Amino acid sequence: MRLIYKFLVGGGVAAFFFFAWVIMMLWNSIVAGHLGILPPLSYLQACGLWFLVTLLFAWVGMGVGWRLIMDREERVERRVRKALARWLGREDLAWDELGELLEKRIKENLRRWLEES
Repeated sequence: MRLIYKFLVGGGVAAFFFFAWVIMMLWNSIVAGHLGILPPLSYLQACGLWFLVTLLFAWVGMGVGWRLIMDREERVERRVRKALARWLGREDLAWDELGELLEKRIKENLRRWLEES
């Protein structure tokens, strides 16, 4: 997700023309080729369509949405890591330490469960 976000923000003009090409290929393949509903698009028509879609989503704040998604993923990751660390009786751990402790705890619980059976 971060790679797509950096690509969109960093190479805005190149991304615009690339996605216009993708839209043209998809449209011509699916809508014109398989379904036969509408005629195929030229590259400039696909650029115009992509520009209109970009304007439409600019008004609803799609750019802000991408940032919110990225921030939310980081917050969720942090909460999951803290909850797992708390379950292990620790404060906040790095993922490497957390993995080792989780493995150890799961093995202990499995041994106890097998001994009870």
